Amino acid sequence: MKRLYFSLTLLISFFSFAYCGDGTPVIESIDGNKLTTASFESAFDTALDTLSRTQNIEKKNVIKFLTEEESKVPQSFLQLRNEFRKRKFFDRYHEMMVVKAAADKSGFSKRSDIKEILKFQEMQLIYGMYIAEQIESRIKITEQELNQGCQELRTKYKQAESLTLEQCYDAARAQIKGRKSEEVYKSVLDRIKETVAIKHNDKFDLEKYLDKEFSFPELSKEEAPKVEETKAPEASTPAPAPEATK
Repeated sequence: MKRLYFSLTLLISFFSFAYCGDGTPVIESIDGNKLTTASFESAFDTALDTLSRTQNIEKKNVIKFLTEEESKVPQSFLQLRNEFRKRKFFDRYHEMMVVKAAADKSGFSKRSDIKEILKFQEMQLIYGMYIAEQIESRIKITEQELNQGCQELRTKYKQAESLTLEQCYDAARAQIKGRKSEEVYKSVLDRIKETVAIKHNDKFDLEKYLDKEFSFPELSKEEAPKVEETKAPEASTPAPAPEATK
């Protein structure tokens, strides 16, 4: 399995923090936003779904990795496994609600630079999740492929010999899906582009524009030239008189 780069903070950083009464017990109210048991459990489920979509891991396998014995969990998942423990998740989620409330109150969330950053991050997430979903719809894995993939894993990796058939199939499915995803990625991207109207400006020389490096105002500011101090010329030291020839 590929390495997991997403931290819990990133996974839940796009949630909505404004909650109304939902009929479940209120844990506490943070600047008027009610944190209830239902809103907390919904956030937890959303984090699982986000992880599943962004890392291309089936949600049932994400849940399995959270509940199985640690020895059966892929090494790459162990760190996130700890972050998804109920108490740890609540502490982080609660902390984020408090900080976001403070940020909103100070006007931080309304700053134009922060809005642009959030917009860019939202675009990155949508890009990844939409393409992953479109790829998923194109991939079909047969029972025969799973069986063959499982046999290859057992032959290649000694530790795979101790896996149950279901676990072996899950591992084989992940590998097959990864391979097929790479195969169909370009065609999926091309198909997506066909659904969007793109009109190029023929008067704009894109190649010329891209050939120019970015200019950074912060780096282009020249420092004021330093004025060198004018020093008086040092008096020359007379050369010593030659010694008399004896």
